[in-house]
Amino acid sequence: MITAVQFYAHAQSFKDAYAAAMRPLCQRLELSQTAMDILLFLANNPSMDTARDICTYRHLKPALVSFHIDALTQNGLLQRRSAPDDRRKLHLTCTEKAAPIIAQGQAIQEEFSRQLTQGLSPEQLEILAQCFSAIEQNIARLPRVHNREKGDL
Repeated sequence: MITAVQFYAHAQSFKDAYAAAMRPLCQRLELSQTAMDILLFLANNPSMDTARDICTYRHLKPALVSFHIDALTQNGLLQRRSAPDDRRKLHLTCTEKAAPIIAQGQAIQEEFSRQLTQGLSPEQLEILAQCFSAIEQNIARLPRVHNREKGDL
C-alpha cells in the first residue's frame, strides 16, 4: 500500500521534474513558470478559457492569475473578450504572438511525458490512466478546506 507521505512525495517529484523541464524555456523567454502554465493551459484546454477555469484546474490563487493575465495581455500574448451573454465574464485567447512560445512549451510537455512513461507498455499506460482517473475521483470526494469551484474570480 502507498502511504499518504509517499503519495505526496511522488506528486512533489512530478511537480519538481516538470518545473525543471520548463525552466530553461521560461528563463530564455523571460517568462515566469506561472505565466507559461497559463499560456499552455489555455492552449491545451480551449473550452476552459476563463480566469476562474485557470484557478480551478491549475489550483492557482486568483490574485496570482489576475497578475499574470494582465502581464500576458500587456505583452500581446493574450487577448480578453467579453462573453456575448454576460459582458462581466471575460474569455481569454492566446494570440498569434504566443503561438511559437506555446509550440515550444508543448514540445517540452510531450518530451517530458515521453521520458516519464519510458519503459511502460501501452497496457501499463492504460492501467496508469485508469488509476489516475480513480484517484482523481476519490480526491473529488474528499472534504476540502476551500472549495475552489465556488471561489471568487
